[in-house]
Amino acid sequence: MLAEIDLLIRGALIGVCMLCFILLWFGRETRQKSYSLGAIALSLSAAMAVEQGIGTVWSTQAQNIALVFKEFMPLALTWFVLDIFLEPKEQRGAWLGLFALAALITALSFLPISAGLLQAGLKLALYLGLLAVVIKTAACDLVEARRSFRIVFVSAVAIFGVSKSVLDLSLDAAARPEWYGTAHAMALLAFAVVFAHWALRPGSDIWINEQPRAKPVAANIRLVDKQTLDRIETAMQDEMWRREGLTIGAMADDLGLPEHRLRKAINQDLGFRNFATFVNGYRIDAAKEALAAPDRAHQTILEIAYECGFASLAPFNKAFRAMTGQTPTDFRRQQLDGYASISA
Repeated sequence: MLAEIDLLIRGALIGVCMLCFILLWFGRETRQKSYSLGAIALSLSAAMAVEQGIGTVWSTQAQNIALVFKEFMPLALTWFVLDIFLEPKEQRGAWLGLFALAALITALSFLPISAGLLQAGLKLALYLGLLAVVIKTAACDLVEARRSFRIVFVSAVAIFGVSKSVLDLSLDAAARPEWYGTAHAMALLAFAVVFAHWALRPGSDIWINEQPRAKPVAANIRLVDKQTLDRIETAMQDEMWRREGLTIGAMADDLGLPEHRLRKAINQDLGFRNFATFVNGYRIDAAKEALAAPDRAHQTILEIAYECGFASLAPFNKAFRAMTGQTPTDFRRQQLDGYASISA
């Protein structure tokens, strides 16, 4: 009886993952994000097929293919978390180290010797790293439905992953209870159903691309009163953005607004999905003006970065390059060279 229930649960898990991938792939706004979900669905399907003896009904060649795809789960999970829950500009700061760690875990699976303990330790580091990135970037996330969900969902996945790794190491395959694999599959099915419900809700704005609007017109003022937008505009004209370490909570306090209302205004009426992107837009515009001014050529890049509200040179360079495609040094050289040519 347990074998039939186990098969049903695993089949349902594979079906939910694949169906969610297909539905997202067919959506014009969601297709780009569907590929990471497809990768994790494929790895998860392979894992479900080879665990608990289900793979024994397959040919040897099919089992070997499934075993290979199963080992790519760390890479698929990393891609999935960063792709679904982070904006592209946030991903750039996290993807290299986490993907390198996931790739190392995958590579160890193909060694001729067992590296179970080392893999478990690296998986723990990977889960904690993904969780840290998700929590760290959540404060700037202006998409409320994603901000609240990502912390709870990824925390639950991380806790489950750590617990599963510890149990796998502490229990020999022969000593594991008969229901062990079924419970694992059931937990994964619960995660899949919760994610599918969140991702496929009609009318959700979690998949809409960022489309900043410098100044909203009356037709765009939908969910927030005009007074809120006027306060935001006044604060930006008064150069609140120059304040180092400005957070959306601090801005809401200064404007005398509830934080959720400010988030909604910047997101739904001004078109931004990330608070740092909203603030850095003003900062980088001011930096470009300063860097292009011949009478300010004596100032260092660091001085201009401080003046524009950045705490150090590294985040300034990163934000500047993300928005202009150039380093501050290259931009200044290009602008000043062009000014000198015109003057000559």
